Amino acid sequence: MNNMILILEPSKTFREFLKEKLKGLKDVALAFVSDGFSLLESLRRGGCSAVMINARTENPGALELAVFLKSVDGFKDIPLAFYSSSDFALKDFYLQRSRAALFFDIRESGIDEKVQNFLSGKWRSEKSFIDSSSKEALLIEVFESVRNLQSIKEMAKAILECLARLCELPAAGIILRENEGIKEYFLCSENFSESEERDFFKVCADDFKSQMLDAQGEKIDSEKIADDAGLNAFHKNQTPLSSYQSAPLLDGAGNSLGSLCVVKEGNVTEEETALIAFCAARGGLPFECALLMQKKLYFERRIRKAFCRFVPEQIIDDLVEQADSGGKVAVGEKRNVAILFSDIRSFTNISERNKPETIVAFLNRYFTIMVNVIKKHGGTIDKFIGDAIMALFGAPVSYEDNCRRAVAAAYEMREALSSVPMEDLVMPEGMKFNIGIGIHYGDVIVGSIGSEDKTDYSVIGDSVNLASRLEGLTKTYGAMVVVSDSVKNDIGESGFVFRYLDDVKVKGKAQSVSIYAVDKSLDEFSPLFRDSYSKGMNLYKQGIWALASEYFQKALNECGDDKAALLMLERCKEFMESPPENWDGAITFKTK
Repeated sequence: MNNMILILEPSKTFREFLKEKLKGLKDVALAFVSDGFSLLESLRRGGCSAVMINARTENPGALELAVFLKSVDGFKDIPLAFYSSSDFALKDFYLQRSRAALFFDIRESGIDEKVQNFLSGKWRSEKSFIDSSSKEALLIEVFESVRNLQSIKEMAKAILECLARLCELPAAGIILRENEGIKEYFLCSENFSESEERDFFKVCADDFKSQMLDAQGEKIDSEKIADDAGLNAFHKNQTPLSSYQSAPLLDGAGNSLGSLCVVKEGNVTEEETALIAFCAARGGLPFECALLMQKKLYFERRIRKAFCRFVPEQIIDDLVEQADSGGKVAVGEKRNVAILFSDIRSFTNISERNKPETIVAFLNRYFTIMVNVIKKHGGTIDKFIGDAIMALFGAPVSYEDNCRRAVAAAYEMREALSSVPMEDLVMPEGMKFNIGIGIHYGDVIVGSIGSEDKTDYSVIGDSVNLASRLEGLTKTYGAMVVVSDSVKNDIGESGFVFRYLDDVKVKGKAQSVSIYAVDKSLDEFSPLFRDSYSKGMNLYKQGIWALASEYFQKALNECGDDKAALLMLERCKEFMESPPENWDGAITFKTK
């Protein structure tokens, strides 16, 4: 025996009937399996010349199994046929959907001869017509392609494969004007040469531009779709690729969205021409829907990209989710937020020595780096105020560790200063580029604030003012990052090195606030410095200024350029000469 047909037939009784009906086969062995899994295992072992499947097979279904076989390398080139022993209404649909060769009615006489032709490949020459069932199969593909609305390529693939099988086309393509330009998706047989591909693409592109006058001069990008439809059988190089046809893809209003292009060896029959026109007319609707969705997604991507400049993408997702679920987005509410203010030191002096375009270019570079750091840690850019940045940690989306995120961002912003490109920026003589950062954690009112014409999502309250004042105090105490006691208490002692600086009453506040510097590490200041400063502060708050000044002097001996220790020493000397009234251990600042 030279050939073997593998037959999926669950019924043992019907197997005997098949053996009797097919006993006239020459040099052909019959092998039976009872289910789809046994069929796959037999195919894996090899030696099979063709496959026949009972169309009423279930679990897995005959159609499902056939589609799978025709999509797997090693199986898809094996001839496949369905058979049935009774009327089967979906015969044409099964053939078109699965790319099976034939559908046998075992009740017919001479079935062994038909199976013999099927095995030898002579079945291909029997196809001579396209009837209404072909249009139904194509229509099913068109409407099922709607499931892939977010992938125009997959839609084009489904429709082009079905059309190519029905009309025996070695190549077909769809050209559409998408949001980002004109695109062609084309399908061709694997044995198409490079020159044939180029020629087909050029003809399709020229034809499209002749129909769409506004496309003149525009570039058309092409994308080749993998041939999973087995189109090699339709390109045998025995007849020239002499028949080219195209038809416009129309939307619901009858306007052209693009074009459908095909090429075939020999002549295109009237039935095939009608089917190509049918496909173009019916295929326009799903592509219209897909292009509308693509336009919407393109717009959303642009909006998201614009907002991502200021807000982390996760926050945008959370806001959308809140909006979809009816959550509060713009309604004013009170909540605890960590507010970060940063400012460039002596920026007025820097601005006076540089051209406006230089300053703007520098600020854009600086803001880009700092904003990326803030977003990385979950912060939201509230606004830019000249050279200053105001950022929020806890609005619009709050985390359990808002303060830790804010301090981590400040820490990294300090480290990122050296990466800011200075380029042609001229610094004042003897000045080093530096920033100050102030952070406070407290309750604020958050929401969309503004007029009917323009609103900003922002925060207001005393906590915002205090955070701004703390940023200003970084100059006074010579610390790059200054935080309030509420920030330190929320974080705890682990993770960062907090150094107590002072108790202050900022302008506009009657209650004192303990402030802390965030050091790079414990090694930034010696243990003797830290101990001397701490003891000096304890005495200073008690009003024992003479002894406190001795400890501040010891701290300066350890670190002579520490601005905070020098400030406290000078303040002690001042208070010894002119003691303040009603001293409560906190200094009051009259200016911002």
